[in-house]
Amino acid sequence: MSFTGFLLIGLGGALGSMLRGFTTLFFSFLSPWPTLFVNVVGAFIIGLLVKQMEGTANPESFRNFWIIGVCGGFTTFSAFGLEIVEMLKSSQWTMSSVYLFLHVSGSVLAIIMAFRLFSFFQS
Repeated sequence: MSFTGFLLIGLGGALGSMLRGFTTLFFSFLSPWPTLFVNVVGAFIIGLLVKQMEGTANPESFRNFWIIGVCGGFTTFSAFGLEIVEMLKSSQWTMSSVYLFLHVSGSVLAIIMAFRLFSFFQS
């Protein structure tokens, strides 16, 4: 990867991380649900971006900035894992199961919806 590629990832990551921090701050009273929100919304955005990237002249630069950088900085799988562990340590079995299911199914469904939405507007 070129220096420009790393620079695009870094700039996009900084933007995504700032958006993630703002979301957490704004919705902190809903903990741990802001993590679910950013992961599902991030998955939806990744779905849209992947479809958009298919028609770009320079998909590597687009992918580096938007998908790896912005979405990588915005979504937070590590925080999600920590929240699951904290729920399990507190014996919140039902809550941790629901939270895990919603993260995985929500992210997959968000990407599928984004692909379909993109295809709908391309027709």
